[in-house]
Amino acid sequence: MENRRFHRVKFAAPGDLLHLGMTYRSRLENISLRGALISADECIMVPLGDTCILSIHLEEENTPLVLTVEVVHSFFSMVGVKFVSFGEDAESRLFELLKRITSEPDKLMDEWQEILAQGENRPARHSLSSPLT
Repeated sequence: MENRRFHRVKFAAPGDLLHLGMTYRSRLENISLRGALISADECIMVPLGDTCILSIHLEEENTPLVLTVEVVHSFFSMVGVKFVSFGEDAESRLFELLKRITSEPDKLMDEWQEILAQGENRPARHSLSSPLT
């Protein structure tokens, strides 16, 4: 059963998935406004429902894109995550990234407008200097 509300865009980028002090060197396989598929060369040992910090290293930017994610699917060296909060300006940076790489810009704009209309139901924002739970 398909639960996605936002289209995914194939996109390869290196990243780090941090969970309880363990860092998994990972690769982004695809991404949307509210989730991503991540792979690694090793088994990712994160239980479903646990939160992690995902840092995506974009080659055209000096600062990684940092998001708090929840693991919603896990299979050996791949995890599907949903975004639960954004660091600093990460949400707008994510939107700008997707604008550059999507083959469906009109669909992306409709999804972005839906997110903006949600107001308080949107994922939280956090400061990189504040503690994350």
